[in-house]
Amino acid sequence: MAGVPGANDVIGSSKNGISDHENSGSGHSKDVNSISSVSDTEGTEEVLEDDQQSDLRTLAELICFEEVPPKWYARLGEFSPLFKPSFSEIETECMEVFEKKKMETKKILGNFDGQISLSVEILRCESYFDPSCCGDYLCLSAHFIDENWELNNWVLHFCSISVSGPSDDSLHKYEDWGILRSLEDWSIENKISALTVKNDNCNNELVEFLKTHIQEKMELQLNSKLFCVYCCGEMISVMVQDAFDKIADIVHKVRQVYTFKTDYPMWFLKLLNLQEALKLWAQGNLSSRDVTHSRNVPSPEEWKKVEGVCKIVENIYKVTESEFFNETPLTPNVHLCRLLKLRKSLAKMSIDSDRFNRTVVEDMLKKFDKYWDDMFLLLAISAALDPRLKMRYIEFVCSEVKDWNGNSQVAVVFGAIHKLFDEYVVRFPLQYNQQFIHLNDHPKEKSDLDCYLEQPVLTPSKGFNELAWWKTASAKYPTLSLMARDFLAIPVSLATQSEAYYTVPKPADEHIVCLKPDLMNALMCTRSWVW
Repeated sequence: MAGVPGANDVIGSSKNGISDHENSGSGHSKDVNSISSVSDTEGTEEVLEDDQQSDLRTLAELICFEEVPPKWYARLGEFSPLFKPSFSEIETECMEVFEKKKMETKKILGNFDGQISLSVEILRCESYFDPSCCGDYLCLSAHFIDENWELNNWVLHFCSISVSGPSDDSLHKYEDWGILRSLEDWSIENKISALTVKNDNCNNELVEFLKTHIQEKMELQLNSKLFCVYCCGEMISVMVQDAFDKIADIVHKVRQVYTFKTDYPMWFLKLLNLQEALKLWAQGNLSSRDVTHSRNVPSPEEWKKVEGVCKIVENIYKVTESEFFNETPLTPNVHLCRLLKLRKSLAKMSIDSDRFNRTVVEDMLKKFDKYWDDMFLLLAISAALDPRLKMRYIEFVCSEVKDWNGNSQVAVVFGAIHKLFDEYVVRFPLQYNQQFIHLNDHPKEKSDLDCYLEQPVLTPSKGFNELAWWKTASAKYPTLSLMARDFLAIPVSLATQSEAYYTVPKPADEHIVCLKPDLMNALMCTRSWVW
């Protein structure tokens, strides 16, 4: 970082110069030295101005790329004591950093020859300190795997979508909230393959609106059957929340005799609170002396219902914590086997539970099966592109699910994969010329898809990285690797780790949403564009 001379150093230098001139005793010499002193001062001021501009750019880059809040000046201690920029100067510099980085990002997306998946997520701010920030915010992100087989998640557009504060009615119907205009600005509307959203009426209208407009630019895969992707984490959260809703009146009674330690809108925290209340009740350590009416105290039968629901939710938590919610986003190839594990757990509980809990689990299974039916084709194709699974695993899954015509489902997946591959052959003819091999002494043409599916599946190993495998295998399967690159970039869940347990929209960053709209969007974007 450029150093800035201190004020005392500048002044001291000037004083020493004048003292030397006075001692010289020559008027002419004094005039010459005075001119030299003025020239030195002007040079110092130029250096000071250049250094402060350099510091301003450095600070702007810290804010844009390292998540330093614009209004937080703690990091200024790293700069010169004379560096005291105004917020307006910082804002202007941040916007210049954003525009420069946007040009670089736009060039990368423009040169990208694959397909891009989108996700739309709604965040919510309920600030008690600045009510003007309260409301819902839309985050549009692009997901793609680059030429180095690195998975990227870049924010393209972030904006407020409500005016009067957060509410379910704040998401206006038949509006795309500037998404289509943003895609046109980025010049990628002809590269979109899928859109991941939460499953509700408002998002379904958005999906149909965008699908209609994107189809004007390009033909969507399999007649748009794969365009809409529903968030897996949200489906699990809805299942659990519905289970808790069935004992909502009892939970209200529990809270009369037990104060929840945390009341954050996350379903696993609610589970922990209820489990602690159950433990104290079993030990006889809950007192109802302060409760006005006995009818406001849970009966033994009601405590049993709470216990049953908690066991169900705990089983779901154990599966989801280890299988779904990780520090880094999961590629879609792993979701089919993990959802199958969750379904088996639900099916087992539906048999082992009493009448009330069986009803709870059966309702969960209905929601799960609806998600499974909607997402099976995408998840099955993605799983087939995992060298540890391939079509053999699809056959296994279809045989495990009751009330399914397994052979028919396998045939649908097999046909869809080949149809998609044929589309990639047309799009990338150069790769097609490289993908035929000769077997034995008899020339026989086989596509790299056929060769890939005929090879034995890999033995599962800890730490296996499917993207690294495909990066290495791309020379052997040139066209199929392009198809895998596009499919493995599709986000099946919008949340990682604790974010997945929210029962309301995830919280927006108050430091960001309190800013002007342009700066708010700039920071959300640039902080995701670090490469």
